[in-house]
Amino acid sequence: MHGIFLEELKEGVNSITGEENRHLKVKRINPGEEVFLTDGRGNYCIGKILERNRETSRVLCPQVKRAEKKKVLALFPAIFERTRMEWAVEKAAELGASFIFPFPSARSQFEKLNIDRLKKKAVEAIKQSHNPFLPQISLLASLQEALERAEDFAGKFFLHRGEEKLRKFPPSSAFFIGPEGGWTGEEVEVFRNRFLRGVGLGETVLRAETACVSISSLFMLI
Repeated sequence: MHGIFLEELKEGVNSITGEENRHLKVKRINPGEEVFLTDGRGNYCIGKILERNRETSRVLCPQVKRAEKKKVLALFPAIFERTRMEWAVEKAAELGASFIFPFPSARSQFEKLNIDRLKKKAVEAIKQSHNPFLPQISLLASLQEALERAEDFAGKFFLHRGEEKLRKFPPSSAFFIGPEGGWTGEEVEVFRNRFLRGVGLGETVLRAETACVSISSLFMLI
């Protein structure tokens, strides 16, 4: 079932314009077919295409439903290579991450991230996966700012090889994911001084994007 993202979703007839309407044409979604619509804020519906035109299409939404958010996942990935960061954001959005806060660490690859492109990747992911929650994505300026943001969550963890293999976390948790090359000794000390708990994901060294997906899956699906 094709997914559609709308800033404002309402019961009744919704007008589909711009890029979302172009997708209907490219995917050949015809009148009479059902589609999934969401505003990314937990509201969604199963609608039916009434009319598909070049500029504007119309979709009937008989009932807007509200999803319940049972877990809140915040990812704090140290900035790594752009295309792999985009892939990680896409998969984290599919899995239900609520917040994604990239930040520069000592060993980060200092590429200029396009936040609008990351948000677009997240929108495409929630449409494909029928996830009614769009994660908030913001680029942070430093580790210090990231640690301050993490104070909003009940559980605070950093991924690091050799740490405890935890499998249970508070329903509101933040995870710091290191860049290629891992955390420096100074950063690990900062985490411990701020009472973050170390988490290990296995014996092998995972790439940053793999770690993002692994911890997202572990947190959201167990």
